[in-house]
Amino acid sequence: MNDTSSHNYKYLVRSQRDIDWGITVNTVGTESVPSGYHTYPPRSGHPDSFYFTPSSGRCLDSYQLLYITRGKGLFYTSPGSCMEIREGDMLVLQPHKWHSYFPDKKTGWQEYWIGFEGINMDSRFNNNFFAQDRIVYRVGVQDSIVRLYEQAIGVAMEEKAACQQYLAGIANLILGMTMYYSQNCQFDDKAAEQIDKAKVIIRERLLQDISPEDVASAVNMSYSWFRKVFKEYTGLSPAHYMQELKVQQAKDLLATTRRSIKEIAYCLNFDDIPYFSKVFKKYTGLSPLAYREKFGRGG
Repeated sequence: MNDTSSHNYKYLVRSQRDIDWGITVNTVGTESVPSGYHTYPPRSGHPDSFYFTPSSGRCLDSYQLLYITRGKGLFYTSPGSCMEIREGDMLVLQPHKWHSYFPDKKTGWQEYWIGFEGINMDSRFNNNFFAQDRIVYRVGVQDSIVRLYEQAIGVAMEEKAACQQYLAGIANLILGMTMYYSQNCQFDDKAAEQIDKAKVIIRERLLQDISPEDVASAVNMSYSWFRKVFKEYTGLSPAHYMQELKVQQAKDLLATTRRSIKEIAYCLNFDDIPYFSKVFKKYTGLSPLAYREKFGRGG
């Protein structure tokens, strides 16, 4: 059996000023575990709070993003429940939740990780950007993510002034990219192409009296399916997406022209001024008149 492995990692300290930044990083690294390995993780270099044995598992006090770029293995959510993980998987480990994992001895694996904590990260999870019961996010093997991990390792190794703020930005970006790639992986190429086409149609025909149902028909989708896929893809229903674009255009017209509020409302296909004002205030917090008085530059 081959018991060799190569590693490159760092554990970091933080000051109160770092904590006040809202995100602090406590560890970052990468490890290449060969096929036929004898033990996992290697028996040296990791502090007690991060070291674990696959049979006993562990609970972390912080978040950790574990990225597998080669090989496969198993992840245990409880001693009796496991799932396969493979290259291209990002594991989002949350604090105080028991888990265990290890690579398949036939393949070994390449892993990258970054651990972090702070109120800014808590808000991402408390606001349901990441499901409490979901661990594995399929993001694919992305060179851009690997380069961020490598950049973080380099910054951590040098440990210069304000390195925590630099690392916090990288951790936040990797988390955002996890969300971006995993959500886009849910859509097949045809569905993504249809929704992208729908967005173009909406923008090009925004000033015409086009309905979400018309857009669905234009991209050859039933309206119920179109609405479902569109909302999953953009985070907004087609109707709300159209209203957002209309409000953006209304803001521009109010700020840069002398056209009356009535003219702007009719130009954007709102049936009446009160309804236009209600929608505009819903999205901006200001009435059209108040917005013009605050931001208007004439025309």
